Amino acid sequence: MNLRVKRISMLLMIAVAAIFQSCSSEDDGLVLENENQLENIQERIEQYQGSIENIEAPEAMEQYATENTYASNAVFSLASLQVQALAYSSIFLSIPNDAEQQSSIGKSGQNTRTWIWSYGGVTLYYTVTSDAAFDYFTYDIEEGGIRRNFYEGRISRDGTFFEVRFNGEDGEFLSMTYNKTGSIINFTIEDGNNDKIELVFNEIDQSGSIKAYEAGVLTESFVWSSNGTGVYTNHGTGETFSWP
Repeated sequence: MNLRVKRISMLLMIAVAAIFQSCSSEDDGLVLENENQLENIQERIEQYQGSIENIEAPEAMEQYATENTYASNAVFSLASLQVQALAYSSIFLSIPNDAEQQSSIGKSGQNTRTWIWSYGGVTLYYTVTSDAAFDYFTYDIEEGGIRRNFYEGRISRDGTFFEVRFNGEDGEFLSMTYNKTGSIINFTIEDGNNDKIELVFNEIDQSGSIKAYEAGVLTESFVWSSNGTGVYTNHGTGETFSWP
């Protein structure tokens, strides 16, 4: 089963992790005006990260995966989605250690603030706008006189809803959406071609489902129960395969 968005999306996620693996917003010597605003968002990002880290296939399904191809594909797809879901949290507010804060600009009449850093000929703009329900953020990169939006998103005040969009060149993008209601996690990855993967996961009993769409059309899915049994469906052919 090919449960993934297009290769460009995966390459983007890998590139993001590689670019920022040595960057950190901690212990960088910066004194940020209204830094608590960013730290508060970071705390909610970490709350999201902890929720994603707790996603695991039922133990019985992992055992079935040693002998059943479809169970194996389900476990692998779940783990792959988890890796992609965690990739963003590792780069939130990733400011290089040697960056210098140029300024902090607050817009009068709006709960908006932009932090500006520079390093090695690159200028970074981080803007946060807040309202009663959400914090909205954008992260722009300027180099060689060209400024582009690298990512943008929003996170709810209680941390149960979160979405981010990575913007590539020529209109390409990858969006990730997380929503948690009670013990149920809904996580979606989608690209500009309307290729999409949806995960629904119950934190309490580890049951769940993964659905893959191409150009908005459902093509494949996994559904599994808390006891580890499950069904794979090829929605193009109508074939179903179960495990164990």
